[in-house]
Amino acid sequence: MKFHTQYPKIYLSMLLLCMFTSACKKFVQAPDPIAQISGDAVFSSDAQAESALRGVYTTMDPSNTSAFGGTIQIGLGLSADELVNTATTSSYNSFFINAIPANDSNDGYIWSYLYATIYQANAVINGIQASSGISDARKVQLIAEAKFLRGFNYFYLVNTFGDVPLTTSTDYQVNSKLSRSPAAQVYSLIQQDLSYAKSNLPAAYVSTPRYRANKYAAAAMLAKYYLYQNDYKNAETQASAVIDSAGLYSLVTTLNNVFLTNSNEVILQLQNIATNLYTWDGYMLNSATPSYQLTSNLYNAFEAGDQRKTSWVKTTSVKVAGVSTNYYSPYKYKLSSGTGSSFTEAVVMLRLSEQYLIRAEARAKQGNTAGAIADLDVVRARAIVPFAPTNPGTAQADLLALIAHERYVELFEEFGNRWYDLKRTNQANTVLGTKPGWTSTDQLLPIPAADILTDSYLIQNPGYN
Repeated sequence: MKFHTQYPKIYLSMLLLCMFTSACKKFVQAPDPIAQISGDAVFSSDAQAESALRGVYTTMDPSNTSAFGGTIQIGLGLSADELVNTATTSSYNSFFINAIPANDSNDGYIWSYLYATIYQANAVINGIQASSGISDARKVQLIAEAKFLRGFNYFYLVNTFGDVPLTTSTDYQVNSKLSRSPAAQVYSLIQQDLSYAKSNLPAAYVSTPRYRANKYAAAAMLAKYYLYQNDYKNAETQASAVIDSAGLYSLVTTLNNVFLTNSNEVILQLQNIATNLYTWDGYMLNSATPSYQLTSNLYNAFEAGDQRKTSWVKTTSVKVAGVSTNYYSPYKYKLSSGTGSSFTEAVVMLRLSEQYLIRAEARAKQGNTAGAIADLDVVRARAIVPFAPTNPGTAQADLLALIAHERYVELFEEFGNRWYDLKRTNQANTVLGTKPGWTSTDQLLPIPAADILTDSYLIQNPGYN
């Protein structure tokens, strides 16, 4: 299912159509989502408001071409130095050559799906706040979860496109005339939303697997937010809240099990709403002749004995005219086919190892090299055999380089982490400057042309006019 790019202008009746499909039931053990009803009735009871909240998650469904259904992972992996496009007919080729037109469909998917989720989160927040039929305790919890989702999607929106329209409204007239708000204002709402979510969400998960956000998912996103804001003290505090969460999370020692639905390393996953047992990432990256393989830079970045190179990288040998060629592609998600209801893999949004690396970087930036090394080595020790501890005398600058390297080999092909890391550390021009077609303006994606045509208040990013 593909969505139009004008989601800020979508009507509530269209929202309800998406919200109340039978697929929503799988998020929690709850009554069937209610059928199409009026906007007011959606929020007339705890159960109905719960169904509406679960509907917000469906827009992020990674089993299709949504923003998180492989578009950010593959597109931004190609834009960065993670992936090589070996099929020039691929719809992602424009990302690889850093020549994305403003009418690019995949660019439009990122923009439209992120705004779709934000719109729906706004509808839930505003509807629940205005309702008199929902218990006070349930109001707080559901609003907190909706604010987490809104903050999460705004985080990726502002880091992908820069200044973006900021709205907490579902009013068509308001949303049809939005101009771009400064990134600082968008970040302010993100911080407010995630902080509210952390303060008001329960520690326990309301679903198994971990398809619904809890307070630690909010803390994990806050840690990421503060890292991107160079607020290292708060980044460390939030990452520590997750790491020290009374044994709720632990690094999975068998690397092939990290991305499974029963993984104890997972903080939050995205459920496939369709009956596909495989993720979109697994489907797109595990073809007989891979269309997307690791760059030589990434493939060679794994040090000797790194089990991630054997567990998370797939080698495919293809023989053409008697000549064999090896392709090396991401293999974090193993399934590429099959249908049913017993899901074993789901796209991981947040996991524990990233929190260790966030805290390592935050500690190093604050001069706590011993603490930073301890966190860095927790992640390295899980992957490297035999493991040699990081030299305790490593200087701060060298330690930060080691942490950046570890993020590269640990978090590759996950939610655009490498792309965003290069930008936030001002390394994009240096690392990507030799790519064909690269210019400094490529650090932001274009605002979809269709939205600019229908909203005269929108201005295109530099380099795409």
